[in-house]
Amino acid sequence: MTSHHPRLQWAVPALLLALIYAASLTVYGLSSRTGDDGAPFEIGRDEVVVLVTAKSLQPTTDRVQAEVTITAGEDLLHANGDTLNRDITLLLIPSTSHEEIVFRAGAAATTFDTEFIATGNAAYWPFDRFEVNPMVVEAYQGLGADRELVPTALLLDGRVDGWKARVEEVAVDTDLSRNGTGAALMFARTGGNLIYAGILLLMMTILAGLAAFVALQTFRRKRAVNTDMLGWMAAMLFAVVPLRGILPGSPPIGSWVDIALTVWVVSTLVASLALFVFCWWRDSAAPTRP
Repeated sequence: MTSHHPRLQWAVPALLLALIYAASLTVYGLSSRTGDDGAPFEIGRDEVVVLVTAKSLQPTTDRVQAEVTITAGEDLLHANGDTLNRDITLLLIPSTSHEEIVFRAGAAATTFDTEFIATGNAAYWPFDRFEVNPMVVEAYQGLGADRELVPTALLLDGRVDGWKARVEEVAVDTDLSRNGTGAALMFARTGGNLIYAGILLLMMTILAGLAAFVALQTFRRKRAVNTDMLGWMAAMLFAVVPLRGILPGSPPIGSWVDIALTVWVVSTLVASLALFVFCWWRDSAAPTRP
């Protein structure tokens, strides 16, 4: 007859927990990596480079807030190399504000805040994806009837907290752009967000499972009724609300996660509490009267 050392009984669970912890950190690190955003770029003498920097994404309103600025070639600058020697007009599509931004001659190129229309569905959280496709940016010199198209290049920077961005060059309809080119900016939630969301959802599921286990064991008379458990079950029921409230990305009420999990967790907790109350009523003796 063999006996196992007590420490060996904990070795496998501890190793499994360590592997899960290391895997979660690895996924988070890989999903949070960004490309070489500081790579240098060349600009032609008569060219305008437009830098669009995404600052935030609002899933419930399908909007991407961004900053827009330009870098002009030598032919478009005064001798000092800092100020424009002509008016430069930017056309932004699909923008809800500042569809046309005018950089005045004699002034340095400043940064403008704007927002772009994105497409996606926040109800698919945490697997929701949003994109601005296509994003068209054109630059013109001059104003009014004297406006002429300037060769334009587009640079996109999509570092938004909680989102991983990807940029692709796409062909666009010539009705939108005379250049016939544009870019697609696509957002998906980072691995860190998915891991955090999965842990919170797992915690909610465990709470419901524990309550159901206690209620069923009491109903089958495997355990005696303990009225202290009523407060414990009620506390777990109210714990679901803050857990739902801190889900990363604040999914809107009625998302698929509510239909698939939250409603069932709450229903299980309420049913378990009701079953435990029934067991208390069934098995508790009435007080004796003097």
